[in-house]
Amino acid sequence: MRDAGQARRNVSSETPANSRSDTVAVWDFPLRVWHWALAAFVLVACVTPNTFDPLHRLAGYAVIGLLAFRLIWGLIGGRHSLFARISLKLRAAPRYIVGMLRGETGRYLGLNPAGAAMLVVMLGLLIVSTISGVMQVSVRFFGVGWIEQTHALSSNAIIALIAVHVLGTLWMSVLQRENLVRAMFTGRKRVPGSARAAPVDPRVVASANGSREPEPVAPEERISVVPDFPPLRADTPVVGARPAGPARMPRSLSIHDKRLGVSR
Repeated sequence: MRDAGQARRNVSSETPANSRSDTVAVWDFPLRVWHWALAAFVLVACVTPNTFDPLHRLAGYAVIGLLAFRLIWGLIGGRHSLFARISLKLRAAPRYIVGMLRGETGRYLGLNPAGAAMLVVMLGLLIVSTISGVMQVSVRFFGVGWIEQTHALSSNAIIALIAVHVLGTLWMSVLQRENLVRAMFTGRKRVPGSARAAPVDPRVVASANGSREPEPVAPEERISVVPDFPPLRADTPVVGARPAGPARMPRSLSIHDKRLGVSR
C-alpha cells in the first residue's frame, strides 16, 4: 500500500511538468510540412519576378505540386485536414468574422469559420496565379495581355491575403491566449480550460492483490468527439460535484449552431 501511495504522489508531481498533458494533437505532420513549404515557396515567388526568372518559375512549379498534394490530403488526410465540413464553416464565416472583430470567439481545435474561408480563398487565388503563370510563359499565350493581368492581379491579391492571414493569426492568438504559430510547428493545441483542470483521471485498476496507481488519460479521451461544432468542452463530470450547465457561447456562435442544425 505504501508503494501504491508513493506511485500516486510521483504521478501527480510529474504531471504539471509534462508540457503535453494539457495539449491535444490537431495538425498532422504532412499538413504542417505543406503549410511551411507553401509559405516558403510563395515568398520566393513574390520576391523573384522579373529579376530571377528561373527561380521564380521553379517556385511556381513547386507551388503547383503543393496545391495538388493539399487537394488530395483534404480527402484522405487527418481529421482536421479534411474538406468534409468546409461548406458548413463557410456559411458561418461572415457572422464569425463580425464576432471576432468584437472580441467574441468560440473554441475550435481545427480551423474556425474565418480560417476555413481564408483557406478556400487562398487556394483559389494560388490556383489562378499558378495556372496563369504557366500560360504566360507558354508559346501560345506568351504576351497575351489578359493572361499577364490575371497573373499580376492574383499574385498581388495573394500578398494582401498573406498579410491578412498573419494579422488574423496574431489577433486570434491574443484573444484566445494561445500561440497559434507555435501550434503549426508542434501540431498540438491546448484543450479547453475545463479539461485542463484535470490532467490525470484517478482511475484505479482493480486486481486480485488490491489497487495500483492511477493511469493517466490522454486529453483526446476527455474532450467532445464532435468535430469542431460546437466549440469543444469536457464531457466527463466530476463525481460528487454539481453538474455544470452548458458552456455559454457568444450570441453569434449560438446563431451559427442553430442555423447549421448542430446540437450540443
